[in-house]
Parts: sequence; structure tokens; C-alpha cells
Amino acid sequence: MERDYHFTYEYNYPVSSSDDLFGVIMSVYLIILTLALLFALVGYIFYSVGLYTIGKRMGKENPWLAFIPYARDYFQGELAGPVRLNKKEIRSPGIWNLVIPIISSVLAGGSWVVMSLAGGLMSAAGISGSGSAGIALLFVIMMYTLLTVAVIAARAAQKVLKILINKQILERFTSGNMGLVHAVLMIIVPLYEAFCFFVMRNRDFNPGMEPEITPPPALLPPSPSQGGPQGPAATPQGPVPTPPPPPQGGPQGPAATPPPPPSPSQGGPQGPVPTPPTPPSPSQGGPQGPVPTPLAPPTPPSPPEADRAEKTE
Repeated sequence: MERDYHFTYEYNYPVSSSDDLFGVIMSVYLIILTLALLFALVGYIFYSVGLYTIGKRMGKENPWLAFIPYARDYFQGELAGPVRLNKKEIRSPGIWNLVIPIISSVLAGGSWVVMSLAGGLMSAAGISGSGSAGIALLFVIMMYTLLTVAVIAARAAQKVLKILINKQILERFTSGNMGLVHAVLMIIVPLYEAFCFFVMRNRDFNPGMEPEITPPPALLPPSPSQGGPQGPAATPQGPVPTPPPPPQGGPQGPAATPPPPPSPSQGGPQGPVPTPPTPPSPSQGGPQGPVPTPLAPPTPPSPPEADRAEKTE
């Protein structure tokens, strides 16, 4: 007895289309982008808060510059003060810390423009086959090389200056060479700079590294024209009203003016007061008449006159 066997094999593998693959790639890209933005925001906040607190404790003006992009690069350099580099000194590190990144960005943008121009010239030289296009292409390649070297030099100078600035800031809070170690790690490790400044912001200053903060001027007492704590005294907006005169009497009418006291010649109600008599002088005498004038005593005769009288007798 013969048997006929037939075997059938079927394979069902899920095959993803190009749309599904594009959706997966975009989902992964969005997740990575969201995480990158989240880390950037956290780093920005920690970095700004750390610089703001340190600047405020050091008595720097306008510590709010730590929250403004590019301005915080200048503020970070001013926190460090003059940077010492061997026998030289950078007096304004904040300005250089702001200008060098801008120069580096401009040079990088110029290199991208030159590279685009080089691609266009290569296409033109391949199509036309002329020698002038090849010479122009060679010149553009040289320009691109010079710009690339300038960009690398500017970024290297920026990194070195950043290390020196951060080292000088962290030396106020750390001991030994830890300031230099932290400054190098800030360049290498992402987000290390933000978290390091955030942790150092409330540490005590090393002895001898305390900032010299000028005390605020003493407040003067307000002048009378300025008023008290409530503000300056209010100025009358019109003529000052004149106070009313004192009342002229009671309900019956104005009070009568009292008469002036009588003079001695006028007297009182009974009439004039008699004038006392003048005492008599010695020549007038009293009531009995004039006082007689006493006779003068006789003058005694002189001695010759007495002799003559005796002779006459």
C-alpha cells in the first residue's frame, strides 16, 4: 500500500514598511532632543544661580547679569578679577571672555561659507574644465584652511582663558590644586561647571580670600521739607485759610468796651478830685503871715575906727 505525503511550509515574517521605520527614528530623535533640552535647562539654571550667589556675596554690581546669555560670560570674568599668567596679567578677563567666543563663531561661520563656495567651484571646474576655475578653487581651499586654523586657535584660547578664570574663582573656596582640577573638569565633563558653581556658592571663603566689601553710606535724617518715614510733608494746594477772629461778645451782642480809668484831674463820679495846696515857701510864711526875716548881727568896727571914735569923744 503506497501512501502519498504532501508537506506545505509557510513562513510569516513581519516586514516593516519605510513609514514605520521613519516613525521609530523620529520618536528616538524627539526623545533625545527632549532630554538634551531638559539637561541644558537644568544646567543653565544651576550655572546662573551659582554665579549670581557668588557675585552677590563678593559685593559685585549687577549680579543679575548671571542670568543673561553672553552677559554672564563677562560677569564670570569680572568675578575672577585680573588673571595672572606667568609674568603677565589680563586686566579685563570679562571682556576677553565675551569677545573671543564671538570671534570664534564669526570665523566658524566664515569657514562654512568658504566651504560652500569651494563645492560650487568644484562643480563649475568639473563642468567647464577651464584652468581659471581650478585656480579659484585652490585659492578658496587655502582660505578655508586658514579659517579652520584660526577657529581652532580661537577656541583653544577660549578654553585656556576659561580654565584660568574658573581656577581663580574656585581658589577662594578650595585648597591646594583643587581649583585647577575643578577648572579642567569643567571643560571636559558636561554640566560639571554648572553643578560645581552651584555647590560652591555658599561655601565659606578661605582665610585671606574674603572680598573687600565697602559698607553702605550711613543714612542721613530727613530734612523737615522731606518729612518723616511716611514721605515728604504735603504742600498746601491753595491759600491758607485765615483763622476767624475771636468772638465779639455773647448772644446779646458785642461786648462793651470798658471806659478808660479817669485821670486825676477828672476825678471820679463825685467830680474832679481837689488839687492839694502847695506848701508855702519860707518867704510866704504860714497861715499867720510871712515869716519875719532875722536881722543880721552888727559888724564890729576895725581898730583904727575905734581909736578915731575915742578921739572924737
